[in-house]
Amino acid sequence: MAKTNYLFLVCCVFYFFLSGCANNAQFEPLTKEYKLSPPTDSSLAQYIDSQIQLQQQVSPKVATAYNSQQQVTGVKTLADGVDAFVARLAMIEAATKSIDLQYYIYRNDETGKILSLFLYKAAERGVRVRILLDDLTTVNGDEGLLAIANHPNIDVRLFNPSFERHYRGMAFLWDFNRLNHRMHNKSLTIDNLVTVVGGRNIGAEYFSANEDVEFGDFDLLAIGAAVDQVSDQFDIYWNSEQVQSIEQLVDPNDVNFDLTSLKSKAVSFESTLATNDYVKRLENSPLLDRLKSKSLDWYWGEGLVVYDPPNKLEKPDGTVLLDDLSYFFEQAQDKLLIVSPYFVPGDNATNAFIDAVKQGKKITIITNSLAATDVLAVHAGYQQYRQKLIEGGVKIYEVKDDPSVKKSSWKGSSRTSLHAKTFIIDEKAIFVGSFNFDPRSAFINTEMGLIFHNQQLAKSILKSLDDSGFNKAYEVVFKDGELVWLDHLHNKTIYAEPGAGFWRKFFADFLSLLPIESQL
Repeated sequence: MAKTNYLFLVCCVFYFFLSGCANNAQFEPLTKEYKLSPPTDSSLAQYIDSQIQLQQQVSPKVATAYNSQQQVTGVKTLADGVDAFVARLAMIEAATKSIDLQYYIYRNDETGKILSLFLYKAAERGVRVRILLDDLTTVNGDEGLLAIANHPNIDVRLFNPSFERHYRGMAFLWDFNRLNHRMHNKSLTIDNLVTVVGGRNIGAEYFSANEDVEFGDFDLLAIGAAVDQVSDQFDIYWNSEQVQSIEQLVDPNDVNFDLTSLKSKAVSFESTLATNDYVKRLENSPLLDRLKSKSLDWYWGEGLVVYDPPNKLEKPDGTVLLDDLSYFFEQAQDKLLIVSPYFVPGDNATNAFIDAVKQGKKITIITNSLAATDVLAVHAGYQQYRQKLIEGGVKIYEVKDDPSVKKSSWKGSSRTSLHAKTFIIDEKAIFVGSFNFDPRSAFINTEMGLIFHNQQLAKSILKSLDDSGFNKAYEVVFKDGELVWLDHLHNKTIYAEPGAGFWRKFFADFLSLLPIESQL
């Protein structure tokens, strides 16, 4: 009995110690830092200026609006994983003044190491590099982050970090309400001249470099007015109270942050790239040739960057991203397409979609099948609304887990999964960003994206989805009193969750019984 009481006392002391560390951490305010003015004489600046001039020749009205009011943006789509990585590396290599990087996940895998090498080389040539990461996935990364932040031209800050760096799992339990709030934003901006926004994190599975899984994703490479808006968003987060520097969080005595060792590792890693299979695929990218020849095609239109404030959970004044998206959806007169890997609409959105169908609008949802999803709990939440939506006239397509129809991966990924977040209204405007159509994106995490108005681009994306959807997705319908999955490619009707084994179905059904929807 005495031993039991002793253990209980130890647990209580440990609890109060961790909770005290979690809730009472005090830091000196960080130095405010802001975007740098774009260069005018760099190769990148001259290229972008040439594109504006070319656009002026093609469409004087659009170019005049760009030059006088800064209301027009040019975008290039990045649907292919290899191209998306090539674009990021090319942007970093072209930087002469500043790089601002903001991500939810930054893996220390092959792609993460290559990108870090390019960032380090940019810093070595005098470019200011600001790295802003969500802290949730930086576990075991303090040593590397502190080492790279030791470079005079690199700063690393973490969003809503755990103040307890050693027992972070325990600290998450004691400080759940705060640490459950994550920064899901994704952007990379170079010289305040060009940016890439969309659904991709930094990791092999997002860039066709993973043999186990490949995420089908989507980004926009943007120039023009939207770039400055992304930079403003970055500055708001960088200077927010929710952000601390890695130096504030980590005791240098706890880790080895020798910059000389880091330089040696960078040189050693770079020497291996000449024979790297994935790097060879990057070098053979058709986009790389177009970048070198400066022959990219741009869609031009009005762009608006929308985002949550970093203090979203504190019910701040002003709008949150959900307000902007609600207004965007309301503008649909005829059609609304939602592409979201995680789709948990809730009762309000479900009823709104059904009402829209009754008004004559066509509502289409594309999301992951049970076999393709990487988060069973989210599918458990989604399947509670699926039948009601279909019976209400909403079209639903679920992406197959079928590597045979995915040809871009390194050696053929064993599993594919949708990860893009794209919404299109009336074949005229699109949203591309980090927002999943679920409660977590709506109410817990911070998100961002770009709303872009261009009819030609919207139609092009819709056509691409129509062409690939026939091969890559099941249409889910309600027939003879039950849900069935139509495989149009093979002219088959499937009467149970296709491609999902017994245990996957069992756990999805079990999770659907738990009161966890608000966290999905």
